[in-house]
Amino acid sequence: MKSILLPLTANIQAAPLLAVANRLALQFRSSLTGLFIRPDPRSAIPFMGEGLTADMIQTLCDNAEKQGKRQADEAEAAFRAAADEHGLKWLAEGETSDKAKACWSVLTGEVSDHVGRRARTADIALCLQPDSKHLDTEDIFHDLIFRSGRSVLMVPSAYEGTVGKHLMIAWNGRAEGARAVAGALPMLRDAQTVTIVQVGDIGEDRPGADAIAHYLAEHAIEANTRKIEAENQTVGECLLKTADTIGADTIVLGAYSHSRWREMVLGGVTKHITAESQLPVFMSH
Repeated sequence: MKSILLPLTANIQAAPLLAVANRLALQFRSSLTGLFIRPDPRSAIPFMGEGLTADMIQTLCDNAEKQGKRQADEAEAAFRAAADEHGLKWLAEGETSDKAKACWSVLTGEVSDHVGRRARTADIALCLQPDSKHLDTEDIFHDLIFRSGRSVLMVPSAYEGTVGKHLMIAWNGRAEGARAVAGALPMLRDAQTVTIVQVGDIGEDRPGADAIAHYLAEHAIEANTRKIEAENQTVGECLLKTADTIGADTIVLGAYSHSRWREMVLGGVTKHITAESQLPVFMSH
C-alpha cells in the first residue's frame, strides 16, 4: 500500500480523514496525495439567470475564482499541518522518497471529472461516510466505488479510533468480496487480529469462509472464522453487531454484490453498512 489518495472539496470535513490517512501513510511508508477539487466558476454561468451583463457575469466569475482559491489554500494549510504533525516528508507532486510522504494537488471541475479517474493510480482512496446532509460526500464515495476500480476506505465522520488492528472480513464468496480481500492484503498482513465472518449458507457454488481462510494462510495471515446465522436480523445488521461484539476496528467488504439500483430500491448489505457503520469500512466493487 504505497500510494494513498485523499480527495477533498470545500464541503468535506477533513479532520477525521486527515488523521486516518496520515497514520496509514506512516504505517506503510506510503505516499499520501491530497487532491482538492474546486468548482469551475464558468459552470455557474447558465444558472445566473437572464438580465446580467457581460461585466456582471465576469465579476461573479472573478469572485467565485477568488473564493475557490481561498478554499483550496485553507484546505492545503490543514493538510500540511496534519502531515507535519505526523512527521510526513513534504514533496512536490511527482517526487519520490522511501519514507512516508505527502504532496498536494488542486484540480478544477466537478467531482465526477477527476476523483474516480485519479484514484485508478492509487492503491487506496479515503472518503467520508456518505451523508445526504453534507455536500459532496455521496458524490466522492460513489465516484470512488464505481469509477476508480481501486480499494476505498470509508471513514465515519466522528471516528477517532484505530484502523487495521482487528479487521473483520464480511465474506459472502462473491467476486467483490474477493477483490476487497486482495486489496486489503497489506493491512491484513499488518493486523493483530483477522476474523472472517460468514452469515448463513452462501451456497455450494461459492467459496466459503474456510476457503478464504486457507487463501490468507498461504499469504502467512492467520485468520479466525465465524459462521453465524442472521436469525431475526438482516445480514447487514448481523455483520455490524458481530463487528461490535468481537471488537473489530475495520470491516472489509465487497461493495454492491447486487446492482447499485437494486440496493437503492430494495436495500442490501452494502447500503445498510455504508449508512450505519460506526467503523471504517474497506471496500472494493
